[in-house]
Amino acid sequence: MVVRGGRPGPGLINDFRYVTPLYTKGQAADLIGVPRQSFRNWAVGYAYKHVDGLVVAADPLVTTAGAKGPTVPFVGLAEAYMLAAFRSANVPMQRIRPAIRWLEENIGLGQALASERLMTDGAEVLWDFRERTDDPAEREAIDGLVVIRSGQGVFRPVVRDYLRRVTYQDGWMRVIHLPAYERVDVTVDPWINGGQPTLARRGIRVADVLSRLEAGEDSREVAEDYDLRLNEVNALLSRAA
Repeated sequence: MVVRGGRPGPGLINDFRYVTPLYTKGQAADLIGVPRQSFRNWAVGYAYKHVDGLVVAADPLVTTAGAKGPTVPFVGLAEAYMLAAFRSANVPMQRIRPAIRWLEENIGLGQALASERLMTDGAEVLWDFRERTDDPAEREAIDGLVVIRSGQGVFRPVVRDYLRRVTYQDGWMRVIHLPAYERVDVTVDPWINGGQPTLARRGIRVADVLSRLEAGEDSREVAEDYDLRLNEVNALLSRAA
């Protein structure tokens, strides 16, 4: 089993389909719509040296396994999806890293970003981190993610929008509605089509539709064969282009 720190929790994370590598780092980055180098930094960490010789290093934030071929399991994709949510709030990732460690310690899971407890308790836990840290930059980072309403911490709208696109099961993220597909509902679910992008309404792999279109078949015929709407097929074409 692939675990990036801490002990495994109950539920889906004990299922091989959840922790078996499904994607390369590049594929995973494309699915959630982040630059490939950003995803690589999240997955393997990084190190660089200042001109004064000081070395700055950062540990991985995303669960991975192996060194070649597919290395990212669905739990890693789920973690990266939430990092993308934080990134969309224009919060520097280096300021978020200590807060994520705090999340994992206080939620008690090594994959807290993929846990449903991030949605239910995460904002409060992050706000607690804000109140305890002495670093003004870290406090500012949490301000970019969490706001206090009626005396409670809640995620800001940009993060909530990402959370609305996921479905949880047994306490873990199970389905992601990919934000890169704006005009058609495309999901990834490790129990359906091996976690590959799938047209949610019909359960058909996006790759199967596109392969026929790329072979020169008429989009109306492809839509009819798969019982799809023409606008769904055209949306896939636009995204592929």
